Amino acid sequence: MQLNKNKYFKEILEKANKSQFDSVKELQKLNRLKALTFSFEGISLDITRQLIYSEQFATLQMLGVAIDIENKKKKLCEGSFINVTENRFVTHFLERKPNSVRDKEKRYKSFISFLKQKNIKNLINVGIGGSDLGVKMVYRALENERQGPSLINISNLDFTNLQDIIEKEDARETFFIFNSKSFSTEEILVNLKFVKSWLAHKGLDLNDHVVAVTSSREKASELGFKDEAIFEVSKGVGGRFSMWSHFGLGLVATLGLDAYTQLLEGAHKMDRHFLEEPLESNLPYILGLTRIWNRNILNLQNLAIVPYKKSLEYFANWVQQVEMESNGKSFDISGNDLELPAAPLVFGEIGTESQHSFFQLLHQGIEKIPVEFLVPIESKYEVGEYDQELAPHSRLVVNAVAQAEALIMGTETNKDNYRNMTGNRPSTIISWDETNPESLGKLLALYENTTIVCGLLWGINSFDQWGVELGKKISRKIYSGQNLEDLSISARKILKDIL
Repeated sequence: MQLNKNKYFKEILEKANKSQFDSVKELQKLNRLKALTFSFEGISLDITRQLIYSEQFATLQMLGVAIDIENKKKKLCEGSFINVTENRFVTHFLERKPNSVRDKEKRYKSFISFLKQKNIKNLINVGIGGSDLGVKMVYRALENERQGPSLINISNLDFTNLQDIIEKEDARETFFIFNSKSFSTEEILVNLKFVKSWLAHKGLDLNDHVVAVTSSREKASELGFKDEAIFEVSKGVGGRFSMWSHFGLGLVATLGLDAYTQLLEGAHKMDRHFLEEPLESNLPYILGLTRIWNRNILNLQNLAIVPYKKSLEYFANWVQQVEMESNGKSFDISGNDLELPAAPLVFGEIGTESQHSFFQLLHQGIEKIPVEFLVPIESKYEVGEYDQELAPHSRLVVNAVAQAEALIMGTETNKDNYRNMTGNRPSTIISWDETNPESLGKLLALYENTTIVCGLLWGINSFDQWGVELGKKISRKIYSGQNLEDLSISARKILKDIL
């Protein structure tokens, strides 16, 4: 069922008087904390600065009831939900269940031991899309937990990027993880060919320095990988949800098994919360509703993700992929055209850097852009030369709160119009105590499940990505010289000198 067919959406739309939202900032003088703040095991969600009244939000929460979202959540968490366009079960939830982690533990320990015996100091994770970005984001966020070799992520089709990196390393101390569900991805095959040649030139065996993570064991075998060098993944694990499976092998080897296990435990706890918590206090559901409200009631087309922590510098990129690859659709799960738009355009950057770039647009641009601030509270004070003073991170927290306040309150008291800001610009603050593997796992599962909630309410399939495929098909035809006359005149002109 599409969102506009939901009986509660019709009721919300009929009652929504958009002119009322000019006075929402006046509600900040009231105490909205009880109605519009939520928490689960150290993760807090504050939506008091959203442009919605408490009564409207109560009606908004009924959207999930109309689509039987409880049954859909149950199927997702048990691995029986079907990605209909690819005819596959959605199985990434199963990968972070405790029994699944235990099943992998023996092999992971063996892999870590193998790397230690070979004195591997440099681990190069080669992937593209989901098999690259999630791992890169988590490694950067938890780099202080590192127990093993350093991790370098490669996703570029231009193998000179890889060449520049490995020429600086000792080949005998370098190990590669090649990640590809199909092992037919161009970026992976180009880099694998180069690594094979490089290892052979160094007199080293492929299977002593490379493993494959894939859903296509047969294809990996054809490319020269022995059975023991292949980590097989279920076809039901989508790329952007894949770090919880063997595609997270680089994290296992670098951060250590304990940290990786805690990451999965945190995600599983959020999954249990998503499955069991009533809708009125369910964090992924509540956060998803704010996106539905902003996108489809207020017609706000964008979403900014702003983490106030340097180690979360890839977080906005990761959210961008999870949301836009999952919900960037113009048709519903049955193939019918959508009557309402789905995914917002997601962008973002860390903390104060973004304040000095796109926050000008956030505060004074014509369009209102919702912001999700991610704020670890962490330490409060440090000892200064003469007295206690605010720790640097606490100053970041102050900045985040100040920006959220400025966005909603604005200022219109200046004589010069260019100094004024209208306010009434919505934001959410997501906070937690300390960034560690478990809290990060909860945060990542919160965002993944929020994206899934929105997809269910929009009536779309959040688990395929056919839009990624067309450009790849055309590039393969160009390589083989097929149907070049079908290309535009401009394309043929550009390609003339290289083909």
